[in-house]
Amino acid sequence: MFRSFPPGRLDEAQEHARRALAAFRANGEAYNTARAPTDLAEIPPAAEEPAAALPLTDEAIRILSEENADQRVEYLRRLRERCSGPRE
Repeated sequence: MFRSFPPGRLDEAQEHARRALAAFRANGEAYNTARAPTDLAEIPPAAEEPAAALPLTDEAIRILSEENADQRVEYLRRLRERCSGPRE
């Protein structure tokens, strides 16, 4: 399920997640570095821009697969599928 963001505050949520991502990358925190793109990936669908989530979910899946975070990877795969839209 996509997170609920207060109306009019998506930009604020996105900026917060971007700052967190930068900090986690700088500190070399692999798991949290992957969680930040997960949060960012949840924002575009809420803003009706699901395709923007695809590279974020891919990055998070790659990192979390290396961390053996199987539940999070499965969640991200489902999120990615929803963001990909109908299959042709």
